[in-house]
Amino acid sequence: MIGDGLVLREIVCDAASNLQGLKGRTFLALIGIAIGTAAVIAMLHIGYDARNEAMRQFDSLGIDLVNIAPKANGTIAPVIPADAARDLAGAGVGVVAAAPFILAGTSIKIGRSSLPANLVAAMDGIYSLAKAEIATGRRTSDLDGFAPFAVLGAELANDIATASGRPIKIGDEIVVDGPIVTIIGTLSSVYANMVLNLDLNRSVVVPYAAARRLVPSPQITNIAARLDAGENDQTASASIAAYFRARMGGGQGVSVRTARQLIIGLEQQMRIYGLLLMAIGAVSLVVGGVGVMNVMLMSVMERRREIGIRLALGARRHDVRLMFLVEALLLSAAGSAIGTVLGTLAGWLFASASGWSFAAAPAALPLGAGMALVVGLFFGSYPAARAAKLDPIAALRAD
Repeated sequence: MIGDGLVLREIVCDAASNLQGLKGRTFLALIGIAIGTAAVIAMLHIGYDARNEAMRQFDSLGIDLVNIAPKANGTIAPVIPADAARDLAGAGVGVVAAAPFILAGTSIKIGRSSLPANLVAAMDGIYSLAKAEIATGRRTSDLDGFAPFAVLGAELANDIATASGRPIKIGDEIVVDGPIVTIIGTLSSVYANMVLNLDLNRSVVVPYAAARRLVPSPQITNIAARLDAGENDQTASASIAAYFRARMGGGQGVSVRTARQLIIGLEQQMRIYGLLLMAIGAVSLVVGGVGVMNVMLMSVMERRREIGIRLALGARRHDVRLMFLVEALLLSAAGSAIGTVLGTLAGWLFASASGWSFAAAPAALPLGAGMALVVGLFFGSYPAARAAKLDPIAALRAD
């Protein structure tokens, strides 16, 4: 047992010495393995962090959100009755809060400049549902009625301040597609809400009734709602759809999208993208593996006399095979180690540039070591077997 260990140690030291002697070829093979490994590891980290960031946004906005929108039925433009939207929370369909809103594109005139923005005419429940906090001033309220009051999103307020050359003040007036509205508040920065399809950072929020002043056809485009605690989203979706079919009539209805449904769809997409990117990285790894095999085959050709002498002095063919296999494993292990470090660094840089918090994917390190083993064994097996099959007499006669 001790003797076998000494032999293996000698083989490892000899393999490392031989790889150092190859220099340029070893370096090129290392680059190939490192690039392939780095690609796979980086994709693992990026995919893992992207999923964490998406889950973090859903957690901050609420995974119990529901987006309800009119569903087109042929050429008939569906209309959600305002009273049906207001009564939704008390209709026994699993919804505890609801806020209808009208979403439209608009532009804001600042001197000769024009800034694109979203116009959101909403009932005051939209702020709590979207978890939007007031930075200055106050919120719009249902009690404001038709008053031309407006609350600005954080990014839009900054853009207006930059265009006008001075900070926004409560009471300032801005031109929104012609009509003049008075600013009564600004919002703190908030995540764009993927469930409600609403980016309040780039929005002008006005009272729901004031939409008649600003929108040509003020019909409800969406209803933001929150499910009751413990409510099954699929059951609630069916109940909500049935409720509006009964209230709208004429075969009209609504489409219901819940946060949980969006999370499931997002995870499926990320899984597909992750597999695709890992496949691309695997191709790079195969190219690196071919480089390892070429290096080992060249080493076998150049060291035929050495192999012949070893066999003539009593070395077993198994030992020769093991010697070259260890060289391939060392080469691929070094390349995989370098690639794992580079891939982790690339994942960290991507997360930092995207404003995410970096967390290492749990599978990254085991996969990095596993790839080294697989590449070394697979691409080193043929050269090792070829070396072990050499005829000692023919090898000793080689130049």
